[in-house]
Amino acid sequence: MRNLLRIVPLLLLGIAAGCTIYSINPFCTKGKVLELKEVSGYWKLNVSIGEDVSKHDITPWKITDNTLITYDKNDKRSDLSIAFFKLKNQLFADVSGKSSQNNEYWNITVLPMHVLVKVELSGDTMTLVPLNLEWFNKADNEKVKALKSVAYDGNDKTRIYTNSPEEWESFLEANLNTPEMFNEKQKVVLQKIVAAPAAVAEEKK
Repeated sequence: MRNLLRIVPLLLLGIAAGCTIYSINPFCTKGKVLELKEVSGYWKLNVSIGEDVSKHDITPWKITDNTLITYDKNDKRSDLSIAFFKLKNQLFADVSGKSSQNNEYWNITVLPMHVLVKVELSGDTMTLVPLNLEWFNKADNEKVKALKSVAYDGNDKTRIYTNSPEEWESFLEANLNTPEMFNEKQKVVLQKIVAAPAAVAEEKK
């Protein structure tokens, strides 16, 4: 495991270190995966990892067939796998790398690992909020001590989690009322649009 993780560029881990939690396994079981027709289609990127990019000329994102086609603020494309699921009344999405094209969103999943976002749908707006790395790394955090993980390159604050999907579901359900588990400062905000410009996601390689 340690030798495998050494091949990952430190630059990418630097991006991840301020962003979210990595898991080798999905955050949900296959039976929990939902088909959400209301999220299919094109989405305008307004906030990118906490930064307002609403005035940037960025190709709209697209969700189709469990694929999230993303464009970062430099308009670089990357395709990610996305699986929506719900625990109690809270909607989540498990996201992992899919294509060899790379932008800053692909970089976040490049290990390749799974990352989790809390999904908030309100009208034509979808907000994706990642797990909070600082909360997970608190030494006195009893809630995460039962989780299984390995340190990356000897850095105890950069960890790769090895829990099963069933274990993740139990952990998330037990902590749904812990708002600090998610990092609002690193959120992504998307706005649904009826039609995309001529340069649609499928044509822009």
